[in-house]
Amino acid sequence: MINYIKKSLALSTVITGEMATDDRQRLESLKDRLKGQFGVPVGVHMTGIPLAISTLLTIFCYAMLQVSVWMWLFRLLGLPEFKVMIGVFLAAVTYCMIVMSTMFLAARGSLTGYKLHISVITLTGLMNIVYFIWTWNSLLFGSVENYTPQITSFLGLVFFCLNIVWMNTSVFYRSIALTLHNRVWRKQLKIEAKQMAGLKG
Repeated sequence: MINYIKKSLALSTVITGEMATDDRQRLESLKDRLKGQFGVPVGVHMTGIPLAISTLLTIFCYAMLQVSVWMWLFRLLGLPEFKVMIGVFLAAVTYCMIVMSTMFLAARGSLTGYKLHISVITLTGLMNIVYFIWTWNSLLFGSVENYTPQITSFLGLVFFCLNIVWMNTSVFYRSIALTLHNRVWRKQLKIEAKQMAGLKG
């Protein structure tokens, strides 16, 4: 079901391990292997669009549950509800900074960044599943006057599922292969720059 996600993680792990060398020939061989993975040089995977779409879907998924969660927290703590929007705003800014950071790290071919990106998506998805069960349980077994929580919990689940489906496509997999290729390439350039500096010195 999530074959491409597993493949992209496995590829990232292998390439990260094999990059631990200053041998330019081995790095060139890695680049050639990765070229075979991302295939044709023209397509959506050659841009940052696949990771950007995943990030947007993650943010939408989080946004669906945020207001209700903060309302519940404020009631639990006995805080005035008119201050909820302050909590929503601060949490949204923090969350966006975290998910954008993982996206940029993943875009640079970082295995840690990619794992963190998947972890943030998984945690957000789990929160939405709990939110969905809670809201629909209250609809089925309680009295509900406002159906907004049920609608937002359903939409959050849809965004989460769309994200998983998107990340499990060949386009997304090839985009990860491209980020790894570019990371190897950057390392090659750094090695060449050091060698040139050594010759000049």
